[in-house]
Amino acid sequence: RCTEECPFGALNEDEKGTPEYNMTRCRRCGICFGACPERIISFPNYSIDAVSSMIKAFEMPEEEDEKPRILAFMCENDALPALDEAAKQGIKWNPWVRIIPVRCLGAINQVWIADTLSNGWDGIMLIGCQRGDDYQCHYMQGSELAHTRMGNLQETLERLALESERVEVHELARDEFKRIPEILDAFVEVIDEVGPNPMKGF
Repeated sequence: RCTEECPFGALNEDEKGTPEYNMTRCRRCGICFGACPERIISFPNYSIDAVSSMIKAFEMPEEEDEKPRILAFMCENDALPALDEAAKQGIKWNPWVRIIPVRCLGAINQVWIADTLSNGWDGIMLIGCQRGDDYQCHYMQGSELAHTRMGNLQETLERLALESERVEVHELARDEFKRIPEILDAFVEVIDEVGPNPMKGF
C-alpha cells in the first residue's frame, strides 16, 4: 500500500516486491506510515508509536464528570496555522477539544483512531487541507486519502456497535480561521447527542 499511495514515488518495489526507499524523493509527509498496517515505517522524531504515546498522555476526565473529550488531528500546513491565527485574534473555541498536529492527514494511521477510542475519547476530528480543483493538499493527495480511509473506518465502527458520527473529517484553508469555533462547537454538539464512548473505562 505504501508504494501505491506515496504521491512522490519515494517508495518502489524491488525484485522481490519489497518496498524500496528513495530518500531523495521523500518529503516526510508520512503518507506511507499512514498506509502501513504493519507499523514498520517511521522517521526521526515522527512515528506511529510517538503519536500513540501522545494520545495516551492526555488526561482523561473521570466518567462521572460526563465531560466529552474530543481529539482533533490537525495538519500543519493549513489547519494548525489557522488555529494559531484564531488564537492571535482572540477567538475562543470549546475547551473540551485537544489538538495533535500531524504533517498531513494522509499520515493518520488507523492505529491512532483505535488508540483514541480505546482510551475513552468520545470523538475524533481530522482537519486538514482542502481538496478539489480549486485547492490542493500540500502533499497532493493526503486529504483525499484521509477521506477514503475514514470512510472505511466508519463502516468498521458501525460493525463494532460504535456510532460512525464519532469520527469526522473537515477541510480548512489557512485563511478560514474564523470557522474554527463553528467546526469544533458543531462537533461537540454531535458528540453530546451521541453520548459517552462506551469503551471508556475498559
